[in-house]
Amino acid sequence: MSLTVAPETIEFFAQAAIGEVEQPITLHQRGRVKFMATTWFARFYQPHAQTQALPGMRVKVIGREGLTLLVVAVSDGTYQRQMPTEYPESSPLGLLGLLQQMGAWFAA
Repeated sequence: MSLTVAPETIEFFAQAAIGEVEQPITLHQRGRVKFMATTWFARFYQPHAQTQALPGMRVKVIGREGLTLLVVAVSDGTYQRQMPTEYPESSPLGLLGLLQQMGAWFAA
């Protein structure tokens, strides 16, 4: 019996949101970020853009790869030019995207 594992694809969110670092994120190690009332594994989208994010720091959550969130520094504007500008209407955002959208509805 063999098990085939499909590679994780990166999914960008239509709108970036703010998360708070719970466990340090470094160049070579993912950490944890509090986002949408729970904690998630997180890694830098561009690992060479910064060296670490310490607990208590705020980061922008711009997407996900599997169950790992992709983050950039709040002051780092590079995510804007690298995120896709068009999103197909038929492409679902997945559970995390749905939760993010629901949070935006209730935050307003």
